[in-house]
This record gives sequence, structure tokens and C-alpha cells, in this order.
Amino acid sequence: MFIRRGFVGSSVEAITEEAGYTRGAFYSNFASKEQLFAELLQQRAYAVYREMAEAAASGKRQTLREAGEQLAEIQGDEEGRWLFRLWLELLAHAGRDESFRAIAAGFWSGNRALTAKGIADAYRDAGENPPVPPDHLATAMIAMDIGLALQHFVDPDAVPLPLYPELFELLFGAVGPSS
Repeated sequence: MFIRRGFVGSSVEAITEEAGYTRGAFYSNFASKEQLFAELLQQRAYAVYREMAEAAASGKRQTLREAGEQLAEIQGDEEGRWLFRLWLELLAHAGRDESFRAIAAGFWSGNRALTAKGIADAYRDAGENPPVPPDHLATAMIAMDIGLALQHFVDPDAVPLPLYPELFELLFGAVGPSS
């Protein structure tokens, strides 16, 4: 419903009708449409990113090429494509609603912290100091993932999925293990 009609165009009535539930059932589980939307994104979209960040933070690091390949797989997967459209709805609504912007920021803050921990640990294990604070590097990695996903979404021929591992390895090669 959110993908077909957008966040604003998806009423609670339309959502409950599509799902086969009553308004009462909806409100016994969610306080608002925003809460449902946030929960949907947490479970469907950010869970994969959170798992990657948790693995890195717990010492189960993958190479940057492997991370890029996994991110490309997300965008190449059928579910990943509709989740990306849902994510675009999140950003559009966050641009219109300041309180919802805090929900959107919350999606990245946890993953950024976990990724930064993994980066800090990788540098520590290598006996080196990061060139900038680890949270800055984590922010750059998130930004590159978002930028590549957006460009691939609108122009897949110009920004093919194999760019993910290539660019992650090239641009972040000094962060953690490279092979």
C-alpha cells in the first residue's frame, strides 16, 4: 500500500482493508500509521544492515569487497527493490514531517554506531589509528551505499551493481581487512 499510494496516500482504512484487519485491530497493535511504517522498515529493510553491522562489531568481519557484494545483492534482489521504494517514501515523509525525521534518523544511528565500532576494532587490531573518527568513516560508507542505491534505482545501466564491491574496496580499502 505504501509503495502503490505513497505514505501520505495510504490511509489506515486502506491499509487495514488490504491486510484484512479492522481499524480496532490496527490500533491495538500500532499507535499510528507512522509507527506501522517505522516497524515495517525496521523489520524488512534495516534488519539486514543491522546484522551486517553487528557482525562487524562482534569481530566477524568481512572484506570490503564482500560487504560491497552483499549490499549489491540487496539492491539486486526483488524484495530489495521494493524495500528501496519504501525507503524513498520514508525520506519523502521525513522531509515533510519533522517528528518523523527523528524516526528516520534512528534507523541510521544504531547501524552507524555498530559500524563505527567495527571500524575502530579493525584499526586497533591492525595496530593503527584511523585517519578520521570511525563514526565519520561509517557515515561515509552509509552515504556511499545510499548514493549507489539511488543512482542504480534511477539509472541501472550507468550504475551497475558490480560497482558496489569495486568502490567499497577502492575507497575504503584502508579500513579493516582488504582481502
